[in-house]
Amino acid sequence: MIKSGSSDDIERMMARMDADKTRPIDDPAPVRDFPKYGRPLVYVSGIYGKAVAWTHTYGLIEWLDPSGKYHMGWAHSSSIKRVTPEEWKGSSRL
Repeated sequence: MIKSGSSDDIERMMARMDADKTRPIDDPAPVRDFPKYGRPLVYVSGIYGKAVAWTHTYGLIEWLDPSGKYHMGWAHSSSIKRVTPEEWKGSSRL
């Protein structure tokens, strides 16, 4: 679990800023955030993560790689699949 005010929290904030810089420009819709404790579990192109935010055509996904490094990136909504907790194979540290 990433704790508030920790170095992990700073890593999360920096990842969000980097992801916002690379947001696809073909979607001017407003970005809506999921509640921190209500983020859907998702599967995108071989990655299990959580959806952080969305627009009409994209979703912002967070995940931890096998080494434990935190990542965040935009994916087209057609490539995002919601999964059940039983199907999800992501890190419990998210």
